[in-house]
Amino acid sequence: MKNIVIVAAGTGGHIFPGIAVAKEFIRQNPKHKIIFIGAKNGLEKEIVKSHNFDYAEIDVRKLHRRLTFQNILFPYFLVKSYFQARRILKSFESDIFLGFGGFVSGSVGLAAKNLHIPIFLQEQNSYPGISTRFLAKSSKKIFLGNSDAKKYLKISNEKIKFSGNPIRKFKNIGKTDALKFLKLANKKTIFVYGGSQGSHFINQAFSKIVDKILQKNIQIIFQTGSKDFSSINQKFGKKNGIIIRKFFRNIEYAYRASDLVICRSGAISLAEISFFGLPAILIPFPFSAGQHQLLNSKSFSKNNAAEIMIEKNLTSKKLFEKIAKILNDNEKLNEMSKASKKMFIPNSAKIIVEEISNNFKEEN
Repeated sequence: MKNIVIVAAGTGGHIFPGIAVAKEFIRQNPKHKIIFIGAKNGLEKEIVKSHNFDYAEIDVRKLHRRLTFQNILFPYFLVKSYFQARRILKSFESDIFLGFGGFVSGSVGLAAKNLHIPIFLQEQNSYPGISTRFLAKSSKKIFLGNSDAKKYLKISNEKIKFSGNPIRKFKNIGKTDALKFLKLANKKTIFVYGGSQGSHFINQAFSKIVDKILQKNIQIIFQTGSKDFSSINQKFGKKNGIIIRKFFRNIEYAYRASDLVICRSGAISLAEISFFGLPAILIPFPFSAGQHQLLNSKSFSKNNAAEIMIEKNLTSKKLFEKIAKILNDNEKLNEMSKASKKMFIPNSAKIIVEEISNNFKEEN
């Protein structure tokens, strides 16, 4: 039995892999004790608690990559969150620190390092984030979701394990059940979303072509995020053939009902798309660290599982034409679907948990 501290904070791309691995730890040994550490009022707080895991919060702030007044306070919150993390780690009598990236991992990981708690990391993207790079040399093992990340980590190969990206557990449902659950007809359907927090750019670009798509007898599932939900729902919510949500808790229904996905190219979005074997139009977030979303999307594009549209060149007209071209070609849809399915790496959470467990067996 181990006391395991997990930091998976900031976005769904960090949170859901952390929860998947936590559940695998418990599945393999129900006596394990797990606590998540996250930011005050972070997205992770509600999600972690909904999965019945303990949660402790620290007062931490992210370091913005652009010049902003908020960065002036970063050193203060770094020191404050570091000492808060130390107290939590000591009181929990932590045996393992497992970080999934994001700014919270930096503070807690530094505290774990100074308390000589074994550090394990999971990096989802093709370009490692700041926290992963910062803690890499202090870690016992880094689990990679994308093998391209290896070249950016100045550590020995023995510390690196390609695991793929853990994803949340989905209900085993078919397309017919998904369409019925969402009250949609059995016809071509697209799922549009911009990640767990939404994308204003994608929302705006897609909103301009909603009516044209509906006129083509194509159904729409639209996850907007919270900021744009009211305006988009007010404009399109009463139309037939469109489902609009801030966030899908049971997102498998949206995936299973769909023939094509339009989204950003965060690592976990891509892992989920490939799990369901879905073709995609990917619009990489242009300000991601090290352009990792563009790099992520290229791995899918070169395997013919997705097509990329660059944000600065994208117009609503071009997006509509791309959607229509793909959906009107059933052979292309089937080929993209098969290629997408091949991109999925199964049992990622199991690989991570077994590797960590074996590490402790070797030391005993």
